[in-house]
Amino acid sequence: MDFTLQTYIYIFIVTFICFFIKGVAAFGDPLISNPLLSMVMDNKSISPMNLCLGTPLNAWFSWKNRKAFSLKSTLPMAACILCGVIPGTLLLKYASSWILKACLGILILVIGIEMITRDRAKPIRYNPILMAVISFCSGVTAGLYGINLFFVAYVERTTTKRDEFRGRVCFIFLTENIFRIITYIIAGVFTRDVLMLVAIAAPGMLAGFIAGTKIDKRLSEKTIRKIITCMFMLGGFSVLIKAIVFKA
Repeated sequence: MDFTLQTYIYIFIVTFICFFIKGVAAFGDPLISNPLLSMVMDNKSISPMNLCLGTPLNAWFSWKNRKAFSLKSTLPMAACILCGVIPGTLLLKYASSWILKACLGILILVIGIEMITRDRAKPIRYNPILMAVISFCSGVTAGLYGINLFFVAYVERTTTKRDEFRGRVCFIFLTENIFRIITYIIAGVFTRDVLMLVAIAAPGMLAGFIAGTKIDKRLSEKTIRKIITCMFMLGGFSVLIKAIVFKA
């Protein structure tokens, strides 16, 4: 791995921006880092690097907000997502068409529009059947395309405070992170180059996350909801553009 000083600075800036968003919205960092970092490094290094950087923060969020969410209702959601990952992975060779991915991007955007226009005065109750279906579908899309967003929309619907949202979302991310870490270790993905990239990006991650959490303290619940919705729609937009432009 032979990077120039300009590349190091670029990695720092990208990582800072990604984890600034993480500090504010509690998710969304891979949506920014994956396309931007792919311009200077291989994709096979980006995913394990992001995993190493994001897992401790998801653990921190989960612990910090542990009293604001119900572990009893969150664990089944995480289990359904992991169950969906299995058939999603098996479907890779049969359903990897860029057209399907473009449709997925459009669906995410439509859900995002509904999130913006929804009447929040109407209470939305926890529905275990709906939760299981949405979480399983989210796991399937994660296995197929590495996109695990549907459950975020459901959690955003059924929570009223940012602490509850962050606790549930980050606990699910943490569960998935641990699952992936075990898989990556078995597959030998964590190479010396990946660990060096983690060391290079760590200062940007820490600086961005600290800055994001400080800004977050000054934001209202309404503003946070708007940021969450924008990040959700950014995910759908990036999927759609990548599918149409790159046919991937």
